[in-house]
Parts: sequence; structure tokens; C-alpha cells
Amino acid sequence: MQPIIMLALVGVAAMAMSMGFLTNTFVLNVQTLGVAEEDLISPIKTANIDFTISKIPGVSPNNPSETVFKNRIIKCSFHTPTTLGPSTTIICKLTDADDDVIAEGKVVLARTLTGSSNYMLIPISQQAYPFSHDVQKVHDVKIVVLGPRPSTVAP
Repeated sequence: MQPIIMLALVGVAAMAMSMGFLTNTFVLNVQTLGVAEEDLISPIKTANIDFTISKIPGVSPNNPSETVFKNRIIKCSFHTPTTLGPSTTIICKLTDADDDVIAEGKVVLARTLTGSSNYMLIPISQQAYPFSHDVQKVHDVKIVVLGPRPSTVAP
């Protein structure tokens, strides 16, 4: 008789615990948790990306006396039809086949970049390891555009 009582107690406890999980449903918008914060909105919808490639002399792995040229991505050329204001940050990230960032460059706009203006050149200034910006190692590019920091609202 005791196993039946224990089974009934376990069933009642499970039902009581699940009632709390079933009744407390709410929607949580993580972006609005801070005081005086707003939802994050992407500053751009589309972008065009080109690369500036430079050939750098190197040594052939098969013949050390032979000079070969290796192509390196030295700049990202960025253009968007959207007007971007001063203090906007544009980051160009080069990734490998494993989606790891292997090289990147960043530009912070000092003036307004209109949608009809020329391309913005972003120099690739950081590399994960020497010559990681080799064309053969880059699999994809990611562009991150950060708008200016929102101004604080006084209470």
C-alpha cells in the first residue's frame, strides 16, 4: 500500500510544481530593461562592399630562391545609400571558413557620410596572426555599423 501512496504524492507534487510554470507567461523585451533606453534599430538596410587587394612578394614554399606574389586584402571599400551621421562606427570583419574573425578594420566617421558620396575606405589594421588577411584564407566578410551613442535623457 505504501508504494501507491508514494506514487500519489509524487503525482500531486509534480502537478503542483507544473501549475506555476503554466500560469506565469509573460513577454520579455530585453532591449527595454534599462532606464531611459530605446529599442536598437539598424542604422542601414543595405551596403556595398569591395576590397582593395595588394600583391606582396613572398617566398615559394617549393623553391626558396623563387619569388611569388601573395594577394592580401588591405582595405574594405564600403558604401551605403543611407546617410550616416558623425560618430558612426563602421567595422569590416574578415572571417575564415570556421566563421572566426581573422582580420578587421574600423573607421569612426568625423563628418556626415551621405548616401551619394564616394566609397568609405576601411583599412584592415588588425590581424589575428601574420598574413591572416591573405585572400586564400578569407571566406566571408561581415560589416558592423554602430550608430552614435544615444544621448542620455535627464529625468
